Amino acid sequence: MSFSLLAWIFQKMLKDVVLGNVMFLGVFLHASRILLNTSAGASRFKDFLLAVLISSYFKIFLVAMMVWNFPSSVIYIIDLLVLSSNTMALKVITESARNRILGVCLVAHAVKFFVVQGLELRYLRY
Repeated sequence: MSFSLLAWIFQKMLKDVVLGNVMFLGVFLHASRILLNTSAGASRFKDFLLAVLISSYFKIFLVAMMVWNFPSSVIYIIDLLVLSSNTMALKVITESARNRILGVCLVAHAVKFFVVQGLELRYLRY
């Protein structure tokens, strides 16, 4: 494997991870301010960020997928577990209605999914 190919793969992976997660957090915070009528203070931002990071602990199972041979559909099951954990964490923090919280989380996860898929399609064209 040449160095340029390795650098291209690393660049692609880094773009997927960074851009996908930045878009997720941006949409998550913006949608929570709009739909949940929460304030935009720095302490509230820290609470939301901490809740999302801790409630996304199921993503550690993606490491196990690299070691053991799992079907690729397990990725979507892990995403559903992360979605449900994020929903419950946001419910505990904001004490809002569950349907509004589910809307915020679904919108944020959908944006992340479409950004990553869009980047993947872009890389397939080249």
